[in-house]
Parts: sequence; structure tokens; C-alpha cells
Amino acid sequence: MTDKPPVIAFCLLDSSGAILAARNEKRVFYAASTIKLGVAIAVLRAVDRGDLSLTAEVPSRHQFESRMQEAPPFEFVPGEIDEGFPPAGSPVTLATCLERMITVSSNEGTNILTELVGLDAVTNAFASLGATTARMTRLIGDYSAREAGYTHEASALDLATTMQAICSGNACSQDSTSLLLDHLRAQTYPVITAVVPANTDSGSKSGWVTDIEHDVAFIGTPGDPTSAMLAVCTEGLAPGPAHESIRGVAAALMRSPRTPPEP
Repeated sequence: MTDKPPVIAFCLLDSSGAILAARNEKRVFYAASTIKLGVAIAVLRAVDRGDLSLTAEVPSRHQFESRMQEAPPFEFVPGEIDEGFPPAGSPVTLATCLERMITVSSNEGTNILTELVGLDAVTNAFASLGATTARMTRLIGDYSAREAGYTHEASALDLATTMQAICSGNACSQDSTSLLLDHLRAQTYPVITAVVPANTDSGSKSGWVTDIEHDVAFIGTPGDPTSAMLAVCTEGLAPGPAHESIRGVAAALMRSPRTPPEP
């Protein structure tokens, strides 16, 4: 925990992208694993163009080169390792990397995919959707680059805007959109979706590191006018209180009428 006061930011969008409710929505946070939404979009756009195939196999890896040329290769520390990822050197498909990146937040899968498309492609994917302050400038776990100022970050507005673009079909092709939505539905770390009624379609991508807990979700069938996208970002709270805050915001906003503000 830090000595700074906790910060909570949120952004609720309707199906068209209009803001229904927001607080500190433009405040930029360390993005943690919510940055993986941008990786997914960059990869799926490459698939849509024919530059990549999800059936292609690459060697499984648990070690990666740092962005800093003078730094040694890095591996993940305990707690950051995807224990279900194939052993190093064995074949793994890009489809598996993508699925595990979203459903179990695999760092190995993320870095393999990010190296294939490039860091700039991830940042550009966010920017093309209107998420203008989201950026990824190093691989997950590259702490040498982190010490040099490279990072990945986003605001609640960035994350909600990205989720709205995914749900509206503006992020990638219809087939790629359907695949990504299914992975988001299957994410195994629900926070916002834990307070969504069981019969309501929803999916999400969460992210966390010390002092940081975020979640971004779609609530309701994508494309339905009554659906909504909610991002909640927290900093300076322990995981338990952070999750309580995120779920509290989600529950309160779902009880409120979904009427866009006056222009």
C-alpha cells in the first residue's frame, strides 16, 4: 500500500458510446492486464488482414528479451506465471495464446502475441478506437524497461471506449469480434460481472498489480440498445476493498436509469 489517498475512477457508456456516468474517467492509471484488450485487437486485426493465422504454431516460451538491449532476458516471477501454459519449446497455437491471454490473463501468451504484432500496433489499435491515452511500451514483466520509464497505461474512459468498440463490431471483423466476446465471457477473474444478474449476458477483462485493481465489462447482449460498458479503475486499495469498491460502483450504476446526459 502507498501513503497516497485511494483513487477510484469509473466510466459507464451506453451501447452507442455515450457517457451515462463517470468519475475521474480521464485519469490515467497503470493499466495492468487490461492492456491485453489492445493486444487482442491488434492480433485479431492482423488475422483479419491475413497477416497472422490463429492456427499457426509457435514454440512455447517463458523467457523474453527486454526492450533494454543491455538487460538480460527476463522470466516471470511466482504469481505471474501461467501454470497451464505449455512447457517451453513445445508447440502452442496463436489461438491458445489469445484464449489464455483473456480467460486466465496469461502473461506468456500476451508477450508471444505482442512480439508478433509489435508494441506500436497495440497502442495504435487503442488510438484508432478513440482510446487516446492508452499505450503499451514494454512487454509484461520487463522490469528493466519499467525502470527506464516504459509502461502500459489507460484511463477508465479508454477501457470503456475500447469495450464499446469491441461490442459494436468496430474493433475487428464479425468472426474475430465473436471470438473475442466469447473469451471475455469466459474470463476466470470476474469482478464487475459478479454482481450482474445470472441471466444477463456479460464479459470482462480485469487487471491487477500491487495497489492496482481494474475491471472493464460489457453488460447485456452486445449490440442491444439496452447494453452498457463499464470500466472501474482503482489505485491505493488492497484487493479486497478494491473489489468491494468496484462491485459497489457496478451495482449502484446498474440500479440507475440508463439515460444519456443532456448535450
